Amino acid sequence: MPERKPNRRSSIYRGQDGWWHGWVTIGIKDDGSPDRRHRMGKTEAEVTRKVRELERSHDTGHTVSRANGLTVGQWMETWLTTIAPRRIRRSTLESTYAPKVRNRIIPGLGKHRLDRLTPEHVERFYTRLEAEGLAPATVLQIHRILSRALKVATQRGYLGRNVATLVDAPSAASGEIESLTLEEAQKIIELAAERRNGTRWSVALALGLRQCAALGLR
Repeated sequence: MPERKPNRRSSIYRGQDGWWHGWVTIGIKDDGSPDRRHRMGKTEAEVTRKVRELERSHDTGHTVSRANGLTVGQWMETWLTTIAPRRIRRSTLESTYAPKVRNRIIPGLGKHRLDRLTPEHVERFYTRLEAEGLAPATVLQIHRILSRALKVATQRGYLGRNVATLVDAPSAASGEIESLTLEEAQKIIELAAERRNGTRWSVALALGLRQCAALGLR
């Protein structure tokens, strides 16, 4: 039998495999069973140090909970479908959040394990988006969405820190607006006249409304 050394809520012992093992109870899982974390090393001193670090993290409220290998893609989909709808309007979710999460963030970062995502991963992701020709304002939107989702993951203990906050937000300097020519404006009016609810686009053109404002017209 291995020789066990109890240490309050933790235990450190040398196993039959010749390695030293440490276990720390940091809480309760969803099913009600104890949430015990395992650390191992070649020496008792090494495992003792790891156990003490885990205990200190738990005592200060910085322990990362079990994510069971949760990937960034899995978390983003969960956040988008079950968490974000409580705070964000459905129309905004469908028109802005969902396309950027599913067409950009998940393909770009989704395979990383959530708890192993680094600021460097995020920075390289933004660089690729810019190289693909995405507008700075669009990259900034993606940054804000990612940061918002990772903030919730941090609050729930899946992450020790929100790595998106450690990366400079992409610049969204506004460029010069290029107005439509008379011919282009006339073409829009002609096309709008042939479509159901086309009046909204004629009004939007006349008043300079954004697309979201035009869609809200009654």
